[in-house]
Amino acid sequence: QKPLPFSSAVGSLIEATDAIKNFRAIALLALTFIGAVLVGGVLTMLAGSMSSVVLAFLGGLMAFLVMFYGSNAVGILLMRDAQGQPGLSLVDAVLVSLYTSHRLIAVVFLEFLIVLAAMIVIAIILFVCKIPVLGPVLYAVVFPLSAIVLGVLVFALFYVMLPLAGPAAWSGASVFQIIARLNLIVRTKLVSVILLEVLLFLITSFTALLIFGVLGTGVSLTTGMSAGILGLGDQMNMYALASGLGGSGSGYIIAAGLGGGLLMAAAAVVPGLIFTKGVCIIYLNATRNVDFSASEASLNDGLATVKKKAEEARERARALAEQAAASAT
Repeated sequence: QKPLPFSSAVGSLIEATDAIKNFRAIALLALTFIGAVLVGGVLTMLAGSMSSVVLAFLGGLMAFLVMFYGSNAVGILLMRDAQGQPGLSLVDAVLVSLYTSHRLIAVVFLEFLIVLAAMIVIAIILFVCKIPVLGPVLYAVVFPLSAIVLGVLVFALFYVMLPLAGPAAWSGASVFQIIARLNLIVRTKLVSVILLEVLLFLITSFTALLIFGVLGTGVSLTTGMSAGILGLGDQMNMYALASGLGGSGSGYIIAAGLGGGLLMAAAAVVPGLIFTKGVCIIYLNATRNVDFSASEASLNDGLATVKKKAEEARERARALAEQAAASAT
């Protein structure tokens, strides 16, 4: 397939709103939220009753893992939808997520290591700039170059690497394939990808504003009608809804609070699904008809070189150790 022109790529982002039609993704994301709250909540309550910091940490960790693997399973469903492939069952999506989502953790870790390595190199150069006389002259060149390098790295990290690492993993790429592909996207399509992500943010924000505007209007009208018909009076206020207080009508208030909370949680799922499918579409557009073999080969060659030098250094250290032992005897 030929690469999509930018205008067509912009138009394809509108298809991200079709994510609300994927009932499996909606159900799985809802189950993920519920599971994370239940697991984290139960362990946190036990930790509070037992005054256990370890149990509280375990509750937070378990809630994070449920959210992490569940949301990645949702991403896998939406990526297959964006690719036009047959959908998976909820169980299969979760199993695939459990098998592959660790790649995303490895990629994020490697990306931060790259940024950290660049900052260390720049810090060393800045220390060199402390040399009298020559230092200020060198700093005049180092300062703008460092600003450009760090600026590009941060933009590449937060606008390309992190948002598109998920879709790359969901499409089945390995850790090093993800790194190689994202690296090529940063070098060739950084600006267009950032523009598409800004547009996706606007679409998602507008959708969220529209949904919560409709629900806010409906909740306000229903609250007013309920206050008159059910005789709740002043109990139908935000504090009562939040706390469940309110005399004889407290049962209705609690019911309204639970129902309203579930309604708002369900509404929050929709923008999340649209954004997730949107980044999948951006990734597919950025990788359409792109040959990554050269980038992946270059990365493999670089890793092989680093591994070879590490082996040589290990052998040299071993030889020095043997010489030292022989001289000691």
